[in-house]
Amino acid sequence: MKLEAERSKTVMEQAYLDVVLAMLRDGGIRANLIENYLPVINQTINKYLQVLDFFVDFNLDSSFKETIKSRHRDEYVFANFSEGEKMRINMAILLAWRAVAKMRNSVATNLLIMDEIFDSSMDGDGTSELFKLLAELAKTTNIFVISHNTNYLDRFDDVIKVEKVGGFTAISHNS
Repeated sequence: MKLEAERSKTVMEQAYLDVVLAMLRDGGIRANLIENYLPVINQTINKYLQVLDFFVDFNLDSSFKETIKSRHRDEYVFANFSEGEKMRINMAILLAWRAVAKMRNSVATNLLIMDEIFDSSMDGDGTSELFKLLAELAKTTNIFVISHNTNYLDRFDDVIKVEKVGGFTAISHNS
């Protein structure tokens, strides 16, 4: 009797998992979601690329393989770009996913934590455009930037400095 009950439960679980698997296959819900969301994701990535003063046409296909075209319609791959240009593309993708999640799923957060974005090889123009974008986002979002680069501290309203002093962590706050 106990084995029959366990068997029945296992058969029901297997049937449930089979239905879920069918829904998540390429032709199921996953494909439908990708088909509906991909144009919005691509449009939003390109909007952020323009805001970051990087004028390429970036598109993801249903397998999330990118196609990047220049103004002159030459095709590039991600590896063709400088580290600063790659950083702009990555930032546009990150912000696009965040924006699409907010638009489509009512997943809104007023917190954005960015680790070492100014410690990389982003060029001066990219950095300026990113600061403008962060200033706009800061109107509705609490932004925390973690950085070892002290060159930009004057561009932030509040700075919390964490450093080792005599082998111990010291925290200072400037407003």
